[in-house]
Amino acid sequence: MKKYALIILVYVFLINCYSINIEYKSTNEKDVLFPTVLNGLDYFSLNEIKNKLQTTNHYIDFPNGKVTFTLNNESIIVYTNTHLISLRGQTANLSYPIVSKNNDFYLPETFFSKVLTSHFPEKYVWEADTKTFSTEKQKDKRVKTIVIDPGHGGKDPGAVGKKAYEKNVVLEVAKKLKTQLEKEFDDIKVILTRNNDVFVPLHDRTTIANSNKADLFISLHCNAIKHKNVKGIEVYYLAPARTVEARDVAAFENSVVEAYEGGLEALNAYNDLQYILADLLQSEQLEESSDLSIRLQTELVNKTRAYDRGVKQADFLVLRGASMPAVLLELGFMSNEEEEKKLTDPKHQADQVAAIVNGIKSFKLKYDYLW
Repeated sequence: MKKYALIILVYVFLINCYSINIEYKSTNEKDVLFPTVLNGLDYFSLNEIKNKLQTTNHYIDFPNGKVTFTLNNESIIVYTNTHLISLRGQTANLSYPIVSKNNDFYLPETFFSKVLTSHFPEKYVWEADTKTFSTEKQKDKRVKTIVIDPGHGGKDPGAVGKKAYEKNVVLEVAKKLKTQLEKEFDDIKVILTRNNDVFVPLHDRTTIANSNKADLFISLHCNAIKHKNVKGIEVYYLAPARTVEARDVAAFENSVVEAYEGGLEALNAYNDLQYILADLLQSEQLEESSDLSIRLQTELVNKTRAYDRGVKQADFLVLRGASMPAVLLELGFMSNEEEEKKLTDPKHQADQVAAIVNGIKSFKLKYDYLW
């Protein structure tokens, strides 16, 4: 028994001798990368590297034997079965070949000790004596929790068509979207701001997202306008409106505050300092919200063949205060009789759900550090 215990201790000692210690500068946190011996040399799994260093934007080009990913905002390309790696427009030599095995890729220790530290001395430090690699810990951008917000509800019907209410249409779509997202991704938690026909104040909707530390907030709506022939899909993110039309859409969606949350006093409350500060917080998510909007709009138009009304920006109160990328989808016009029929059609709803899932999947692949 003692013999086996000794063998285990020796094995652990040897593993630790050849492992790489990771130190995150600003947090003083520590981690370890353990090696895999391949061809008699110590290699480190790219899957483990991405988990420890939170790399993003992974793309595998199997025909050309090329893997691209982003580390600390720098694009890196590795070429399998070669010694070469490309970064900052330059080619570097790892001295040992990159190995592809069992759907993973393995990099030699020189990736840390030689290449990263010499090309990015301002970001990385290597201490040879202790085999310690020092870097800043990157923000975790994985999409793990999504809040879906079916607009309106209860005493607030939203846009009213000839036969249907917006509040009911978007609730149906939201429920189907939740089911499909949970089926598609086993690593995602999906929360609805309402599960039935109840009224939820606008500020409570983003509060639900923030309190659950959501990574995405998607508010579902249907449009309406006096001109009955107007149709199409559009996606919005929070920013000052650039057109009269965008301001009108925001004004309609925001009108629920005055109508159902307490009149002008309630509306003025949204302009208090806390909401101004919340707007500043959302501005930090501007690029990602815009990116998500484009992906969702593209998928919705392609899948449903709806008229493309584009990606727009406007001051939607429901998006204020969200501390994560947040968008508002206008899925069609209840005021257009033909489009109202589509919006209530289960097949059309399924197509819209599939499109939204694809848009989220595309966004998730970019910002997650998962293959």
